[in-house]
Formats: sequence, C-alpha cells, structure tokens
Amino acid sequence: MSEQPQMDDTPAQFPFPDGPLAGPPPEFARRREVCPLSEVTLPTGDRAMLALRHADIQQIMSDDKRFTRDFSAPDAPRLFDNMLLLEDPSLLINVHGEDHIRLRRITASAFTPRRAEEWRPEIRRIIEELLDKVEQAGAPANLMDFASELPMRLICQMLAIPVEDGEQLRKWVAAWLSFAMPREELDQAALEFDNYALALANRRRANPGDSLIDDLIKARDVDDRLSEGELVSAIRSLIIGGNETIASSLSRIVFSLLRDRDSWEALKADRSLLPVAVEELLRHNPPGGGGSGLMRLATEDVELVSGAGTIRKGQAVFTPLVAAGYDAEAFPEPERIRFDRPKSPGTMQFGAGRHYCQGAHLARVELEECLTALLDRFPNLHFATAPEDLAWSEGSYGIGLPELPVAW
Repeated sequence: MSEQPQMDDTPAQFPFPDGPLAGPPPEFARRREVCPLSEVTLPTGDRAMLALRHADIQQIMSDDKRFTRDFSAPDAPRLFDNMLLLEDPSLLINVHGEDHIRLRRITASAFTPRRAEEWRPEIRRIIEELLDKVEQAGAPANLMDFASELPMRLICQMLAIPVEDGEQLRKWVAAWLSFAMPREELDQAALEFDNYALALANRRRANPGDSLIDDLIKARDVDDRLSEGELVSAIRSLIIGGNETIASSLSRIVFSLLRDRDSWEALKADRSLLPVAVEELLRHNPPGGGGSGLMRLATEDVELVSGAGTIRKGQAVFTPLVAAGYDAEAFPEPERIRFDRPKSPGTMQFGAGRHYCQGAHLARVELEECLTALLDRFPNLHFATAPEDLAWSEGSYGIGLPELPVAW
C-alpha cells in the first residue's frame, strides 16, 4: 500500500487516555479496527506514526536495518521535551548501530540464562528477608515498598554498590523517568548521578573485585572499548533498567492476580505454570501503560506486513507494547488472563531485535521467585482497599502504582 491511512486531517494528541484501572486505552482497539496505522501528535508537538497491530509492531521492533533509534538530528521528533531517559544519546536504549552492538557485547556475559539462574538463590534470599519485614510489620502493607526494594537490592549487589545508597539511587532513577520535574532539578540529578557513577568506578579501580562493574572497568581500561562517558552511562543504564521496570512489572502482575482470583488460585495449585504465567501477566498488564514504548525512525520506505500502510523514510513510528498484547488476531480474548495460550506469537514485553532487553532472563527469575514467595507466605493475599480507589502515578514515563495496599 502506498497511501497513509488517516483518521482525519488533524492528527490526534498522543498518548491517549488509559482505560479503567490504568488498562489499555480504548482508542487503541478502535483504531486497530479502522486505522491501524495513523499519524498522531506527540506531547512535544512533533508528529509520528502509530502502529497498533501485533504483526506490524513485531516487524518494526525486529527490523534493525530499516528502523533506527538514532534521533540525534536536531530536527528529529521527540516524545517529550523534558526527559533525561530519552535525551541521553549514550544510554543503551538510545544507542544504535555498531556502538550498540559493542556495548551490548561488553555486558552480555552477565545476563545469560545461566548467570540468571546462578542469581536465583540470592534473589530468593533477598525476597525472604524483605517479606520477613512485611510480615513482621503486619497488615495492611504497601507492597510497592517490597516491589521497589527488591530490584534495588539486587542491582546493588551486582554492581558492588552499598545498600544504603539505594534510596538516593531511586530518587535519581525517578528523575531520569520524569517529564514533569523542573529542568534545573533534572540537570542537578543528572550531574549528581554522573558524579556518583564516576566515583563508584574510581573506587573499584582502586579496589577491584569480580562484580559486573569490574567487568565494565576492564573493558574501559584494558581493551579500550568503553570511553569514560560510556562507562558512566553503562553504570547508569544498569541501575535504571534494573529497577523501575521490575518494580512496575511486579506491582501490575500482583494487581492483576488479586483482581482475578481464579488465576491466583490456579498458580497456588500448580507452580509449574509460573513461567507461562509471568509472560501472560506481562502481556495482560505490562509496565508503563498505554503511553510506554520506544519510537523508531524509518531509514527507508517500509510497507507493513499487515497491509495497514507504509511508513515513509524519515518518519518516526511509535509501537506501544500494550497495543500488541491486546491484538485479538494474535491473542484471542486479550482481556482475559489465560495460562494456556500458545507460546507463539511472542508478547515482546522485553523488546525484539537488537534492542531486546539484556536483563530479560534475570527479570523473569525475579518475577517467578516473587510470585512463588507471595503464594507460599500469603496464600490469602488480597487488596486492603478497593482497586478502584488506588491512585496511579502521573508525570513519569509509564504509569505505575505508588502504593499497593494489601492484607492477608
């Protein structure tokens, strides 16, 4: 197809409002039927194409030759004007081409399935320690405290970071994901985070060990594959990526299970379902909400496999994962949680192509161990307040739950 389908002459404002309880925007379902590829206006005023069919989103995310993450040109479209995560060209999610391949190769050995399994006993120990505190404090408890503390504790151990630095690191991560903080506060947070990462690297140079950060330093100082700026950015990338996504994923998974007691009971009865359940629950209620995802820029004209239309060279395209996960062509009855879905097509919740999340194996282990521990220790876990009364966050890249009150 050569023509661009449009809803009307004026592109709609994006992101669209989420559905009830931060569910998928209803506009996604409507547009998927009548206009699965359309132009939208981003919060910056820039325009981008919006793809909403699973097949098209998979095609775009997997095609690293005809779609790039290089938005370095001054006139390139921006999703937000005031967001550190999307501004930093050295952050791994924003790096492209050979530099991206090189940076991933340096850290790849730390995130293999085997290494993730090696971390499982330590993950289990941290979970039990944190849940001891939850149980001792008594109900009701804010499960988000647990969901936020777990990934921070783990990444601190992986990078040989003092645990007591975790609270400050969380504040910097929040700043990196915010598009609502004043610019001067963002710049201050960026400077402080960079200085922290550099000081951490210098301490490890003086007292080397066998942590992941030591591997990064060796790549910088011995093989000369990482510049000083890349080293700092790599440390930042690992801290950011290892925290917010896990916390948001866990809270949304638990939220879904507590609303669907049949699914909770199914997991209580059969723990072998957990690996499949994690994938299905991430599809059903992915971290971030309807406005989360990454834009890509077309390097040539690309016709979409579904026949929805053609993305022109130089056009940006946004691919919301929740839209892919709710495409009934790929996932019949997408609103239902089903642990009997076939493995193919994939949910793509950890990305696709060269930008597939390196930490996916570790994330799955964390989520599986969390659910196992919650099912074991709190088999009657339930909301301590009506789910309709929960407040969802605003002003950040991805909508999350600041609080998730539970009892048992």
